[in-house]
Amino acid sequence: MRASLAAPSGEHADLDARIAQHLATWPEVLRAADGARVFLKTHTHLIDELLKSYWPEDLASGVAALVAVGGYGRGEQFPHSDIDLLILLETHQPDTAIQDFLRHLWDAGLVIGHAVRTVEECLIAGRDDVTVYTNLLDARLITGNTALFEQLVQLVRSDRVFQDWSFFQSKAAEQAMRYRTFDEMGAKIEPNIKESPGGLRDLHTIRWIGNRVAGAGTLDAMHEHGLLGDREWQTLSEAESFLSQVRIGLHALAGRAEERLLLLHQKTLAAQFGYEGEHDGNLAVERFMQRYFRTTIEIERLNQLILQNFREALDPYPDNRIVPINARFRIRGHLLETVDAQVFMRSPTAILEMFLLLAQHTELMGPSAATARQLRANLSVIDEGFRKNPQAQQLFMTIWQNKTGVYRALKAMNLNGVLAAYIPAFSQIVGLMQFDLFHAYTVDAHTLLVIRNLRRFSQPQCADEHPMASQIIHRVHRPEVLYLAGLFHDIAKGRGGDHAELGAVDARQFAKAHGLPGAETERLVWLVENHLIMSFTAQRRDIEDPTVVEEFARSVGSPARLDDLYLLTVADICATNPNLWNSWRDALLKRLHQLTENWFNQGEQSAREIVDATRAAALREGIAANIPAKDLAGWFESLPDDYFLRTEIDSVLQHARLALGEDRLPVLWISNAPDQDAIQILVLTEHCHGQFARIVAELDRSGLNVQSANMTVITPTAAHPQNRALFEFFILDQQNGARLDHWSLDMLRTRLHDRLQSPDAARTRIHRRSPPQLASIDVATQIQFLSDHRRGRTEIQIITKDRPGLLADITAAFADLDISLNHARVSTLGERVEDAFYVVERQDRAEDSPKRCAEIEAALRAAIHSRS
Repeated sequence: MRASLAAPSGEHADLDARIAQHLATWPEVLRAADGARVFLKTHTHLIDELLKSYWPEDLASGVAALVAVGGYGRGEQFPHSDIDLLILLETHQPDTAIQDFLRHLWDAGLVIGHAVRTVEECLIAGRDDVTVYTNLLDARLITGNTALFEQLVQLVRSDRVFQDWSFFQSKAAEQAMRYRTFDEMGAKIEPNIKESPGGLRDLHTIRWIGNRVAGAGTLDAMHEHGLLGDREWQTLSEAESFLSQVRIGLHALAGRAEERLLLLHQKTLAAQFGYEGEHDGNLAVERFMQRYFRTTIEIERLNQLILQNFREALDPYPDNRIVPINARFRIRGHLLETVDAQVFMRSPTAILEMFLLLAQHTELMGPSAATARQLRANLSVIDEGFRKNPQAQQLFMTIWQNKTGVYRALKAMNLNGVLAAYIPAFSQIVGLMQFDLFHAYTVDAHTLLVIRNLRRFSQPQCADEHPMASQIIHRVHRPEVLYLAGLFHDIAKGRGGDHAELGAVDARQFAKAHGLPGAETERLVWLVENHLIMSFTAQRRDIEDPTVVEEFARSVGSPARLDDLYLLTVADICATNPNLWNSWRDALLKRLHQLTENWFNQGEQSAREIVDATRAAALREGIAANIPAKDLAGWFESLPDDYFLRTEIDSVLQHARLALGEDRLPVLWISNAPDQDAIQILVLTEHCHGQFARIVAELDRSGLNVQSANMTVITPTAAHPQNRALFEFFILDQQNGARLDHWSLDMLRTRLHDRLQSPDAARTRIHRRSPPQLASIDVATQIQFLSDHRRGRTEIQIITKDRPGLLADITAAFADLDISLNHARVSTLGERVEDAFYVVERQDRAEDSPKRCAEIEAALRAAIHSRS
């Protein structure tokens, strides 16, 4: 409502004080049953009084009317929303008084949206812009010429501006466009309480149409006019009250008209609503947000039903052609409907049959309003007996096996409560949010997106999205088992315990009840229980280490399971967060699939066999590529066996060309190919302590995100007696891009070269601002040591909260500890980093002794939290 306030006096000062006193009561409003309605009504009245006190005497004679429009006109003035005004004139005339009035409002710090029009100008503006007309529907006289205001009301209620059907079409199209803006998804971690699907705007839309059609501009009035049934009215009234309470609290906390339910405010609002502590593994904020999302689901579902009812009632040219389907259903125009109102009571399994028909008939818009209302009224028939009914079980499985419309049917089943009723475990994840930046959607929405992604892999028009997945899916036997794994993989979230293990139990019970063969049951259960191992291995383990690949392959067991797991993993990551999938994760998963497939085809190989085979093949191919054999062999002799264990032949030759092509150090090479998976940086330089940390710091300072890094210490030779090291980094920019523009590339090359030329330059801290959401989320720091005696190194796994400069500080700590870092795998998951560092001691020390581990952990924790 206010910007910066001028110092008022007299009546204005008294009203200002009353408004401020009223706004301060917002915490009590959040716990009162009817708190929002009373709060908004009182606030609107106080704003009315304030505006009247500024209304000039020159206009009080009746030549104009001061009219509230929009939300203010509806009597729903939220604490920091704009005050929408229409100054209605009989005719245009010198408007000094109006200008003075508006100036006084601005000087008082009021944030207003205003228009100055005659009734005829309102007619023209309303015709040109449905938003203007919609605002006029909510018009309310504050003060001034009553007769003039009545002219406006008569105009708005007439057909001169909009007719009922054209207004409905405009608002339905407006809502469809709004939904597309939010990707048809309201269940996101930071929803827009006003505009997201299921938000307050969905309620406004049905109220605007009710107002236009029947003069029923409130839910109570719509109920009285028969536009809402008893349960619909009660549900929407409760939903409107709750969302209004949340919006009042959100405005108060933000101190402005903030409509996004930011993580920054969710915890505080949860506490204000009385949510405390942790229950069944769910934080207070997650329980509060689950209530919020379940409320928006109800609003979205009823919004669709009521809009469909309006569409059928208002369409002047309805398509009433009847096409019978069977004894229970028929098609009328583009709608599916039951043959009579008793179908679901007479044949309860027809509920599932309806969604199967919607999957099979993709040309249909959906069920008719009457059929949707029948479904809602009979949802309670889905009980334990229903779930054990063989016909119901067969229908449910047939939906999954259908060639088309599976995701569409499941989404509609979720929206209408059928999926939660048929699978009670699913009901616990409906609207469940995980309070972090990694999971962008509620668990139920994420689950359905996983299934959608799996389905898209098999669709030719989507083959370019994930080419490898689109190839693999066609060799998968009974893909519906894979889709069911998508349904159950997160079904146990929020219960406490290991959700993969608990979900596997649910999956086994489902498979047994629905008669899946033993092999398919075990396939489903295994996938649910192990759905995280591929992403974990690819992102946090050194997958070029043959022992890691062997361990993973033995866990997977077969090429068929490898294919299943790859598809489920890609679908899962892509459905978790739209910013999570990138070319580097894509490359890691493809590489792990390739290495594991090779292991299945070739069987076990010893480390010595792999080293010798790689060295010999690289020598042959290098000589064929005209690299001098003597130089190449000499270069290979300077490299440790470990290098050949983890480096592909193409990369071995790339590194050799770099090393043999330049005599002066340092040598710097940066890739910038159009189709690369990550920006590759190769550095051949004199080996000096802490060089790795210095390079990382420079990359971090440049705003680049290291995904993977390797260091190889090169043995001195007669040709190159100095100590050298080869560094290889794979990086992405801050937008997950794998290519730099020319300016950024030149700048990076210059900065890295300067750093390499001056390794003793003083360390400088990295000063980049953390995203504001990070302040709201806590991540406990975990550090774990895993010994790799065969390769003489230790893997240090670190889980902690992300921040700018974190990787640079960690690698600097290793340098201070006199530890050499030879490989790093970096993974950032929202606010959480899960990094793995492979290190060796530079001196003859037992780096895995309890005392040394404690020393290293203490230093790492100090580095991690040095800027907290």
